[in-house]
Amino acid sequence: MAEFTYQTRRKISEEWVAQTKQNAAGVSGQERTLLPTIHYHSTPRDTCIWMRKLLEDGTYRTLRELYQDQFADLIRACIPKEQHEEFYYALDQMNQYQMTAGWQRRSVRSESYAPFVDASIRLFQAYTRLKFYGAPLSELLTGGARPEIQDHARTEFFAYGEILAAQIDLGNEKTIQAVRDVLLGEGNTSMISHQLIRGIVMCKNRELYEILGKFLLAARLQEGARQAVCETMDAGRPEAFLHLFSVIEEHNLIRFSSVKRAVSTWIGIFNEKSVDRISEKLLHLMGGCLKDEAFRKEQLRSEDSVAISCALWALGFYRAEDAVDAVQQLIRCGTRHQKMTASYFIHSLQEERLKMQATKGIVQEYSEDLELVACFMNGFMDLSEMHLMSLLK
Repeated sequence: MAEFTYQTRRKISEEWVAQTKQNAAGVSGQERTLLPTIHYHSTPRDTCIWMRKLLEDGTYRTLRELYQDQFADLIRACIPKEQHEEFYYALDQMNQYQMTAGWQRRSVRSESYAPFVDASIRLFQAYTRLKFYGAPLSELLTGGARPEIQDHARTEFFAYGEILAAQIDLGNEKTIQAVRDVLLGEGNTSMISHQLIRGIVMCKNRELYEILGKFLLAARLQEGARQAVCETMDAGRPEAFLHLFSVIEEHNLIRFSSVKRAVSTWIGIFNEKSVDRISEKLLHLMGGCLKDEAFRKEQLRSEDSVAISCALWALGFYRAEDAVDAVQQLIRCGTRHQKMTASYFIHSLQEERLKMQATKGIVQEYSEDLELVACFMNGFMDLSEMHLMSLLK
């Protein structure tokens, strides 16, 4: 059996990058900034800023429009023709997914495509990698590709979640069956990955939601696999999350530490030292706010910080702009305690436009209350370093 190492994987990465650059030899300089590099976790900062601006100022309404107008030559050069529509479909679906990332995120969504610029570039690069591999995604999922390619695909970061979701939605039966085989096969937990789970929760296939829910409940399931499912289940569509959330509620999975950590991450209060404070009561409060609009409004009127946080989270879960509107309403009419509680929600939005929108009312109306203003200042200061550097260029 061949032995694979960092060096063998590095060589494959270098070959992928070189081949993709060769394929794109005739495209423009701006388009070439999207090409993969050996450091393929990163995305081109200046290009991302430019793309976001085009989406935010209304030059383009969607990522599909932007890519078809600005990067058409690059797509033709680097993605097989038969996958073009699949790629554009995957771009169209992005604003249905969670727009934040990392341990300090909250599970929030937005109609805007601007937050997904970086993800769109990683998607493009994932398609170039799939082309380089010369194997369909279904084979990579089930181990049917050449051993050295199989090792590289599973070991090196490969953002194929959106590709998987697009293929499922567009009826690629081989891909759908591959997912079934991984989830239902004996001894396949080693094949479960965050990207596989992302693809399932990003797709529209309710059968796969149900299979993933049963996988979550399986007695043989190890804590690591349970953690992978729960920490990733908020990355896709609301329908997928709500199905898995109901499984957790109905079977009291909050008793597991991995589930407690995931819940605290969804709602943006992750703290490794206080994870045991995540309780069944909190889970039911979150569920009530997600499923019952009247209940959610009632929590927003309370003085309970946890209840207010859950209500704002539930609004943002569907549409971040609605949560910001609720924060602004609390700023105008709420008690001081409600205003201060709302500031914690704003901290983890990870979207400067929305942070600024929510924060300006506090600075304008309550400038004499320095403690209250300080709670919201993160909304103004979050990207101050980047703006300062831009001025100094």
